Amino acid sequence: MSKFYNGCYDVVFKTVLCDENNPYMLMYFLEPIIKEKIENIEFLQNELKVNDVNERRKIIDLLVKTKSKYIHVELNQNYKEYLHVINFCFFTNIYSKNTRKGNAYDLVSEYLHIDLSYGMHDEKEYKEYYVMDKDGYLYIKNMKIIEYNMDRIIKYWYNGDKKKIEEYKYLIMLGLDRDSLNTLAEGDKYMEEYTKKVEELNDRDAYTPWITPEEDAQMILNTEKHISFDQGVAQGKDNRNIEIAKALLKKGVSMEFISETIGLSLEQLNQLKEA
Repeated sequence: MSKFYNGCYDVVFKTVLCDENNPYMLMYFLEPIIKEKIENIEFLQNELKVNDVNERRKIIDLLVKTKSKYIHVELNQNYKEYLHVINFCFFTNIYSKNTRKGNAYDLVSEYLHIDLSYGMHDEKEYKEYYVMDKDGYLYIKNMKIIEYNMDRIIKYWYNGDKKKIEEYKYLIMLGLDRDSLNTLAEGDKYMEEYTKKVEELNDRDAYTPWITPEEDAQMILNTEKHISFDQGVAQGKDNRNIEIAKALLKKGVSMEFISETIGLSLEQLNQLKEA
């Protein structure tokens, strides 16, 4: 039996749910998440502005606008902590760009970032994040992040938790195999239409996923290698500066001169001198 590519694959998610010619599919999908009726939806440019010639292109999975909200969605097939940093950078880029429109700040529109994350290994089915102080006072009132633990949510289907299945059925459908998807969709016109589109996509002879989980895992591994390399280079540079500073201190060179030349603080130099 050929492999079935479901909605947790980026290309399937975007092709079926993010079709500008059929916005109904996405509107119906998002309504239970944002907990309000969507009358209309506008698909916005998903390639963010690059501010420097050395920056790479920034392609996000989905950016749309409803009457009152900017909604940014990221589908994370493999979970790593640094994805929070990457996705938050994208989200704040969107927030900054759309808040500073015209000759006044937009303090009315709401900004919602949604992470659909697989591989979290967490007991909680979802988390909400805000910019606030330790006492819960919101620093920014119109920004919110929701992260769904997709593996945890899909387990409700296989565990037969009817209440949770009904609550999260449109998230659950993204990660199911063909047979389970058909069973879940039976009697629900929206899910039946979604299932038909996913099956049609899988049945195309020329259809090939843009990226497989194996390729995605390799990309993540490469990213981690780059992070480790960069950290190693930085650590090596720090160690070298410390050794140079020690040598200069022994020769009686002033700490002010060493600090200005190498970049170590006077406090660090005092610690080296006393060591």
